Amino acid sequence: MDIGLLVIVAVAFLIAGVIKGAIGLGLPTTAIAILSLSLGLRDAVVALIVPSLCANIWQVLHGGELMKLFRRFWLLNASACVGIWLGTVILFRVDPSLLSGLLGVVIVGYASMNLLSIQPRLPVEQERLWSPGVGFTSGLLTGTTGSLLMPVAVYLQALGLEKEQFVQAIGLSLLIGTVAWAGALFDQGAMDRGAIILSSFALGPTLLGMAAGIWLRQRISQDLFRRIVSLSLLILGAKLIYSSWF
Repeated sequence: MDIGLLVIVAVAFLIAGVIKGAIGLGLPTTAIAILSLSLGLRDAVVALIVPSLCANIWQVLHGGELMKLFRRFWLLNASACVGIWLGTVILFRVDPSLLSGLLGVVIVGYASMNLLSIQPRLPVEQERLWSPGVGFTSGLLTGTTGSLLMPVAVYLQALGLEKEQFVQAIGLSLLIGTVAWAGALFDQGAMDRGAIILSSFALGPTLLGMAAGIWLRQRISQDLFRRIVSLSLLILGAKLIYSSWF
């Protein structure tokens, strides 16, 4: 690990931490979008594990409905774990440039939804019908692209959860998904000593960024900040698609 690599990782997770602290989402998406431009996708994903794990433990412990949410969304999260395991196997057997382009498509789609203020709605009575498919698809995308359960976040928003419920529910899904992902990466031989050290190093910039993001959240319009973040992700995603597929 040379100094250039450490600087790239520190900058990526500092920016991602600021976004996570300011809006409660976006840590893995932002970090993987930046890192994928400099590192290969397979090398970039392992750096996410320790920061994501710690950030989501912190997030899931803030709220009083943990067990209720665990019981409600167990099928969603179990399906996501299956998808993550399969997606991680695919990641180490398919041309990385194809998957980097797919990551760009996922990021562009997510950013576009935010910029256009698209807020899908799903009746609660259809929850059990949709949960397995959404969970598995989200897990598959996580394993292949590193975009940690992004469709799950959209799905939980569509169910119309209250703000605090949503924050804790997405934190729970991300925490379970990160643990499953770490196991899948270890099974593929990617979580070696060097990867764990690099991922642990990324925790410091992440926590510093989160503290800055929380401070920033109290001082600027959250809607304006979200739009700036979405526009930045849109540009990063488009660059990933271009560099990978063209």
